[in-house]
Amino acid sequence: MIQISEDHTYQHLLADADAVPNLPGKLARFLDGRTDGRSADLTPVQLHPGDRILLCSDGLSSYVPQESVRNALDTGITPEEVAEHLVTLALDHGGRDNVTVIVIDVHQ
Repeated sequence: MIQISEDHTYQHLLADADAVPNLPGKLARFLDGRTDGRSADLTPVQLHPGDRILLCSDGLSSYVPQESVRNALDTGITPEEVAEHLVTLALDHGGRDNVTVIVIDVHQ
C-alpha cells in the first residue's frame, strides 16, 4: 500500500501539532470551486492490471489504522464490498465525520 496524498488538516500540517492545545480538526485546504488559487494535489501514478486504488476522506483515514485498511484492500472481495467494510470499520472505530470511500480495481 502506497499513500500518495495526505489530509490537509491542521494536525497533519503542523509540526509538533500534539503540543498545541485545542487544535481544531478542521481542514486547512480543500476544493470548493473558487478561483482564488486552491488546487488539488496531482500525483502521476503508473497503474497496472491487478492494482487496487482507494480514494477516501479523512472520515476513514483519521479513524481506521492503516494496517486494517491494508488488510481490507488485500481481500479478494469486490470493490463494493471492500468499500462497505471500510465504512463500517470507520464507524466502529468512533468515526464522527462523514466517511467517503471509493475502491477501484484496475483491469486490462
